[in-house]
Amino acid sequence: MRPWLAVTLLVLAAAASGSPQGPKPPAKAAEPPKLDSTCISCHKQLDGAGLEPTKHLDDIHFQRGLSCHDCHGGDPAKGGDDDPSAAHDERKGWGKPTRLQIPVFCAKCHADAAYMKTFNPATRVDQLSEYRTSVHGKRNAKGDDKTAVCIDCHGVHGIRGIKDPRSKVHPTQVADTCARCHNDAALMARYDLPTNQPTAYKTSVHARALYDKGDLSAPTCNDCHGSHGAAPPGLQSVAQVCGSCHTREGSLYRETEKKKGLNLTPAIQCVTCHDNHAVQMPSDDMVGVGPKSVCTSCHAPEVPQYKAAETMGRAVQGLSARLAEAHALMDRAERAGMEVSADRFALRTGQDHLVEARVLVHAFDEDRFMAAVKEGMSSAEAGVTAAERAFAELRQRRTGLVVSLVVIAGVIAGLVLKLREIEGR
Repeated sequence: MRPWLAVTLLVLAAAASGSPQGPKPPAKAAEPPKLDSTCISCHKQLDGAGLEPTKHLDDIHFQRGLSCHDCHGGDPAKGGDDDPSAAHDERKGWGKPTRLQIPVFCAKCHADAAYMKTFNPATRVDQLSEYRTSVHGKRNAKGDDKTAVCIDCHGVHGIRGIKDPRSKVHPTQVADTCARCHNDAALMARYDLPTNQPTAYKTSVHARALYDKGDLSAPTCNDCHGSHGAAPPGLQSVAQVCGSCHTREGSLYRETEKKKGLNLTPAIQCVTCHDNHAVQMPSDDMVGVGPKSVCTSCHAPEVPQYKAAETMGRAVQGLSARLAEAHALMDRAERAGMEVSADRFALRTGQDHLVEARVLVHAFDEDRFMAAVKEGMSSAEAGVTAAERAFAELRQRRTGLVVSLVVIAGVIAGLVLKLREIEGR
């Protein structure tokens, strides 16, 4: 090879390695982290943003053996002589990616299946391709440097595993992470988006389950919108999204559309009755025509659906009240010392029918709904009868006890008189 050609190739290789896209993944799994890196020793002498990276040695990448130069390039063996330019050698890939370059930059490792499997054989490597399908990814591809990229959700140097409660993408942190952008009025104004979603979510039954009860399976933002492929559910997919957790309700809803040949898409499906972000605990008052009814928001008094809602609301509330009465009577009987455990167990059937009726609301099938209510009411009536029977038995026992005590008292009195008569002789 001619000398000038060799020199040219070396220059081109150096330029390519100095690209802000960052270095290639290490050829093999990284070794345990080295705390004596010149990157760390130098940056510890700085202030502000220069010092910040040295505070995060619990970063998941660092803990897996990756260090500063694995992302930023450069020469970590140099720079210890107070010459940062030697460590920041662009010929060895040193650089800092722009926001627009971040997704591809992170994907150099995270989309490399062979490399990622050296850490976890089951790890996903499709994050970049999925990100490109998201609203964020599409805007990023068009040159929008304000839309969310990897570092906005995961952080920069203090990145932690998703199961770490301190991680920005841990279920308990996701809503706050999304809120950093979606609560920013100035930023959201660029996209004509509201800023009330995170606040509304914090009032929801989902949020109360997650934060108050510690239920990590309760949905947060990414459970409905997706993570890397984040996007708002389309009108036709709302029931599918909600149905991924509420399976019975979702199945009944879609089943009704097919059986009755309905197109419920214009109704925005689940959202019309339950809202989207501020989802509240459903109650029986939502069914019917009362002041808290959601049926009357669409159905006027002159349509058949209004009458059906009125019937169904009255029925489910009546069943709920009758079951509550049966439970209260059994509680009283039990406190009075009566054995009602078998009857209480049988009453669970009525409670099951009440739950079934509440679920069948989503089928919009009055006959099927009323059949469940009727069976539940039979169990409730049986429960009330059983409790009343227990009270009747209690009264009989008390009457028998009083009679027995009177007889015993009479016998004792007679004996006393007899003894006095004997003593008087």
